[in-house]
Amino acid sequence: MNVTTKDKIFQTFLEILNEKPFDKITVRDIVERCNINRNTFYYYYSDIYELLEELFKMEFSEMVSKYNSGFRWLVGFSRMIETCYGNKRIINNICASKSYEYLETYLFKSCREIMADYVTEIAAGKNISRDNLEFIISYHQYGVIGIISEWFRTGMREEPQQIIKQFLIVFEGLLPAIETAEKREKR
Repeated sequence: MNVTTKDKIFQTFLEILNEKPFDKITVRDIVERCNINRNTFYYYYSDIYELLEELFKMEFSEMVSKYNSGFRWLVGFSRMIETCYGNKRIINNICASKSYEYLETYLFKSCREIMADYVTEIAAGKNISRDNLEFIISYHQYGVIGIISEWFRTGMREEPQQIIKQFLIVFEGLLPAIETAEKREKR
């Protein structure tokens, strides 16, 4: 397989991110380890934040892809949590940096897509306003990201399956919430 210079820069970034917090990584660290000059780095990336953004896009775009089963949301959340757990050192090094908000932003976006898909599927055929659907989506999105953020901050001690089981308990309340909203709108 032919490894491009861009791939080499990205892989080197991941290696270094496994070793130290994101704020401590410099372009110099990357170019020295890659054995390239700074101009080559800047040909592909404007800064290390662009590398971080590429990492999130790459990791989280797959987890929000659509599935054919009725449990797309479960697959989506499971992939999100397992991906984070599988990259625990990288997540810890991002959390230990001032750039944690970048990670949180991508998780937030991914979670939004998964929740919107799930809530819309459950609400299909129900007479519920878009405002109420948006509120239910946002409520659960914030809850999920809050739990995941706390899980990150406490070092991801729980196994992914334990977190997923807890989400399953909470998500059982989605249908009653949608039904309650539908009843109130009929009044």
